[in-house]
Amino acid sequence: MGRAERPLDPGSGLLGRFAAELRELRTAAGRPSYRTMAGRVHFSRSALAQAAGGRVLPTLPVLLGYVQACDGDPQAWRTRWAEVRAGLEVTARPVTPERAASPWPYQPPDDGVDPDAAGCGPDAVTAHARKIALVGTRTILGRVELRYSPTFGAAWSRFWGFGPLDHLASERTVEVEVVACRVSDGVAVSFRTEYCYDYHWSDLLRTGAGPVYAQARLYCDGGLVAAGESDRMPLP
Repeated sequence: MGRAERPLDPGSGLLGRFAAELRELRTAAGRPSYRTMAGRVHFSRSALAQAAGGRVLPTLPVLLGYVQACDGDPQAWRTRWAEVRAGLEVTARPVTPERAASPWPYQPPDDGVDPDAAGCGPDAVTAHARKIALVGTRTILGRVELRYSPTFGAAWSRFWGFGPLDHLASERTVEVEVVACRVSDGVAVSFRTEYCYDYHWSDLLRTGAGPVYAQARLYCDGGLVAAGESDRMPLP
């Protein structure tokens, strides 16, 4: 999850204020030592101390460990962290089409949340992908991808259609169903709609609790004509 962060003045700006807020949280919790905090969570004393140092933005897992050690509200701090991260990125790099804002209001990343609304797109990677063929033929219609945001610890399913599917959809009604599945508890989120000649994606599933995988199913005039799934990946 580690990505290089640009060192900033710990006494100023968004990062400085965020660090001050973390220190206030620790004070409200009785100012436990970092050794004590480390004993409550799975992070080192140095990682927890750096989180409130104001020089770099801590990763989300480290932040949540700090908050847990101080009996803070993880959901509120998750939202605050996302706000600070977004603000830092605005000052660090220009806006590009790939980083355009979501058309939907922000939602903290959680099961069932749209990945775009949660801001999971900028650092997303494809953990695994598999091509999908028309049943009984060697015609490749597209591919299903298991997408993953290391920053937010969330995954989703995405389908990308190829030319043969575009041709099929120009003559018949084609629907795409994308599904993200978590093995440990059997939770799955799905989305089905008419093929739109572009990406189709599911809502999020949180990772870190065992393997997750992506599925895609293609229907033509209501009947299943192709299906496939990614490998099952134990993402952090």
